[in-house]
Amino acid sequence: RHAPTVQPPARAMPQMERRTSAAAVRVFLLAALAVGGSVAGSELPALGPLRGIAYGALPCTAQSCGGQQPSEDMLLGGYAKQWGPEGRDDLAIMAGLGANAVRLYHSLGLDIEESHAGFLDHAQATGLNVMAGFHTYGACPGFDCFETWKQAALQGFRQGFAQSGGWHPAVAALILLNEPDFMGASPMCQPSGAAWCRVKAALSALDGVLAAEKEAGVSAGRVRLTVTWSFGISTSIDGQVTGPGIFGFQDMVAGIADPQIAHYTPRSTQADLQQAFSTRWVHGLNTQSPWSFVDAMISKNYARFLPVPWFIGEYGANGQPATVIQSDLQAMQTRASEGTGFLGTAVFQFQTAHWKGGSELNFGLFRLGSDVLGETGEVCDEHGSCRTWPVHCLSTKLDWLPGSLADRAQAVASAWNGTVAGGQGLCSGSGGRRLRGSQFV
Repeated sequence: RHAPTVQPPARAMPQMERRTSAAAVRVFLLAALAVGGSVAGSELPALGPLRGIAYGALPCTAQSCGGQQPSEDMLLGGYAKQWGPEGRDDLAIMAGLGANAVRLYHSLGLDIEESHAGFLDHAQATGLNVMAGFHTYGACPGFDCFETWKQAALQGFRQGFAQSGGWHPAVAALILLNEPDFMGASPMCQPSGAAWCRVKAALSALDGVLAAEKEAGVSAGRVRLTVTWSFGISTSIDGQVTGPGIFGFQDMVAGIADPQIAHYTPRSTQADLQQAFSTRWVHGLNTQSPWSFVDAMISKNYARFLPVPWFIGEYGANGQPATVIQSDLQAMQTRASEGTGFLGTAVFQFQTAHWKGGSELNFGLFRLGSDVLGETGEVCDEHGSCRTWPVHCLSTKLDWLPGSLADRAQAVASAWNGTVAGGQGLCSGSGGRRLRGSQFV
């Protein structure tokens, strides 16, 4: 949420009429992607229909974590008492809600020498695809992220992201950058707001990851690559597309076709970049808006990007009642099952970001309760100061939100035929209430 986002008008826009025709080859490719199949011998990820949940569950209950913010890399073993079976088991709670993927943010690039295999193994055992995110704020001198992203990927391979000559089986996608359009506000980006800055960062990050795979002998397998753009209105680097999120889709099309448009000279060959884009790329965006509005804004212009699919990396549903959240998620699942280019969504987010405060409190499915279940292992802040943190129970009672705006977890479970299951991770009085059929009750 770095850039201003488009909000729907007071009166909801009508859902765009579904496309009834497309080139046969596009339908075939997209249908194969939706079920995780293969096309022409290329293994594709089981990303669609995507039912993901964004995960950045810092253990802090105080804003700014009382001045000592622990690492945002949630894959660390120190957080196992939160995500693992020996503790709160957040991953199992996600699967219980009906999720099939977990979206992460700072999994690679924070330069922490600690194994990430435990999280990846548990995600695999729980049936959750991992959408691992690079640390977007890594060093990119002159917006050239190549070396930093290459080293981050190589370090990740040493820490459990590589297995048997490929990526860990749980890894389904790599989110190279999150909302890089904010880079236009940097004093180093001239003229101010210029598109080349964000596009150079995206191209060089992709280039760095490809170079790391090649150097380490790690095969691509089913792992997709993406950038999640903001829902702010902007114009693509080539001037061809203006709109929320979709400008970034065209940025990548133009940048891959001619990297010099972003003042970037790839270290890989042009053919390597184009091959990765055509076989592994997924367009992504983040939004707080209802699905009907996002669908109307994106789908009417999306045919030009097929057969490359797209997904929503953060469905924030800011200020939406439970009935809207449920119907949105059901509609997205239906669309994602049709094989017409849309893969699905990741709900933002699993736990309320107490440490951020303000409007960020609008987005969690669960809040941290008062009961303490145990302690994390030692986790460190960016200055190397390490400590343990209390592991609080999770509560669905978002009592600062009015009415059914607070019923976010139940709405997700209703849409995905899941349950807010009772268990050792939930506070007394939260969960355990199964759903009546597929309807929110």
